[in-house]
Amino acid sequence: MRASVPNRIDLAGGTTDIYPLYLFMDGGCTVNVGITIESAVEFRGWEKQAIRIASRDLGETVEAPDPDRLPTDGPLGLIGRTVRALPPGKGMEILAHNQAPAGSGLGASSALLVALTAGLLKLRLESVEPEKVVDLAAAIECACIQVPTGKQDHIAAYFGGVSCLEFGCRGFSREELCGDTDDRRRLEEMMILSYTGEGRFSGMNNWDVTKGFIDNDAEIREKLLKIRDVARDLARALRLRDWDEIPRLVDREWDIRRRLAPGISTPRIDRIAGAASAAGASANKVCGAGGGGCMLTLTSGRKRSAVERAVLEAGGTILPFSITSEGLTWSNASARPTQARN
Repeated sequence: MRASVPNRIDLAGGTTDIYPLYLFMDGGCTVNVGITIESAVEFRGWEKQAIRIASRDLGETVEAPDPDRLPTDGPLGLIGRTVRALPPGKGMEILAHNQAPAGSGLGASSALLVALTAGLLKLRLESVEPEKVVDLAAAIECACIQVPTGKQDHIAAYFGGVSCLEFGCRGFSREELCGDTDDRRRLEEMMILSYTGEGRFSGMNNWDVTKGFIDNDAEIREKLLKIRDVARDLARALRLRDWDEIPRLVDREWDIRRRLAPGISTPRIDRIAGAASAAGASANKVCGAGGGGCMLTLTSGRKRSAVERAVLEAGGTILPFSITSEGLTWSNASARPTQARN
């Protein structure tokens, strides 16, 4: 059995999806886009009564005689912690793979966790309803990284598509935007995704912002509320197909976000974004919490080649992608159990 999910590009509103931060700010809002860069987990029955976990992109492997002996730290700690929380009840080989580069800011770790959680629930004959999968995955991730985590990555992985996500006392609600294929294509044609070459860790930036809000830092509170409001304005622009307004709002969101906490932007990010703007880009923003990873650039079709060339010359790597309307999907990976290795 194989479970695969999309990664996401966040257009606006990130950080306002963090629990309980969105309760303190009377609701959060995030707009994101599911993309064809995916995370996937294969589950294979194993003749050995043990658990073996392997990550193809990390080149790491771990084996334990039972789930309770799997590590909960290190490169495979997040997977180990999830299997310990949802043991499959039989020998199992679990193969994980992220297509995104390490520290991409595309929510790859959270997406992988959604595929893993859903797959383990299915093996246990439990329901894989979205709220259950999202809540479980987010809780396990929070326990692993030891700082608050949001849910937009998990929701995007489960559903795909273009989403407006509202967060409040009753959890989250999702509105699908750009449900028409032509609208998704129009948005996609505006977007360039690049990898800055710097990996990042979202936890500390998110914690710095969350702590600042709790500590009643007036500047952080004001900026975070503005970020939420920009996300709501962006959702409105997408509903109205106001394509000219979208770059302005994305640029506005990044202008606020980059001043939220030290390290959200870096000299390398600024250099690549500056080169893209000089070549005709209408907006740039870093994906995720910042500090490195991938960057989203918006531009018109006639300037796309020049902007891509500028990004490359400034040190970025272009990552091809498409917007996908598919979220969590299942397929048969292997019909026969894997033989135990000596």
